[in-house]
Amino acid sequence: MMNSLLAHTNNKGLRIVLAVLAIEWLLFIFSGVSYSFLHKDPFFSLGVDPLYWIFYAVGIPQFILSQQWLAISCDIIVTVLLAFLIIKPGNNRIAIGLMAMLLLFYVTLTGYHSHRNFQAGFFLVLLAFIFRPGKSRVMAYEATRYFLLFFYLSSALLKLFSPSLFDTTLFSEFLKQQFVPYFLENNTGWRTNLNLYLSGNAAMAQIIFFAGIVVELSALAGFFTKKYDWLLGCLLISFHFGNWILMDIAPFGQIAFVCLLFVGKAFHTKEST
Repeated sequence: MMNSLLAHTNNKGLRIVLAVLAIEWLLFIFSGVSYSFLHKDPFFSLGVDPLYWIFYAVGIPQFILSQQWLAISCDIIVTVLLAFLIIKPGNNRIAIGLMAMLLLFYVTLTGYHSHRNFQAGFFLVLLAFIFRPGKSRVMAYEATRYFLLFFYLSSALLKLFSPSLFDTTLFSEFLKQQFVPYFLENNTGWRTNLNLYLSGNAAMAQIIFFAGIVVELSALAGFFTKKYDWLLGCLLISFHFGNWILMDIAPFGQIAFVCLLFVGKAFHTKEST
């Protein structure tokens, strides 16, 4: 009875993470950047990651996007797999198929947009799910968790060791560049007004920049204890939404990944239904 109750509680946590992932996927669709909306896009950029070379050398993204029915089918397949995995979070076969589809989507999206962002977490969140409940799943979760922490910590360290760290105009200039499309379109709003204020107030912008570094550095605590994972999760989610408000860098594709910090115990169940 107790084991059944524990499994139910753990599955609830896993379903919440998967539900967040599903919401992110739907936002990609509604934002017009899913497979079907990239249909017939002729341009792509491989970048320096060899992972991209494999997919594009074989021609998988190009073939999918050249066929409208196939692009739409991929959108439907991802949606259906997400729904099934939410229902059965312990089914690793569904998770394997879904992770493969989201990895392909990540490669396709970032390749065709020639912009690498936070979407890596969009498929990495499923790494632990592709293993059956038990020791392997626990180890996969721990590996994913440490990678997540390293992801943010390394970002902070890169900023700290940057020669332009104390350039007081650095962040304010970044802010100006990020909102250029809004200015060209005369798109005004509270975010645009905030951007204009910070762009003209370099000192305040620099304080916010350093605050962001502190948040990313907080990931270091996670290497020594899991006690504050919930706090780290809250800080990192706030960090992403702050990035969206200030720099128009959408957090979608990384929120579910960060949510793994809230459900660590859920991966330690022996059975999932």
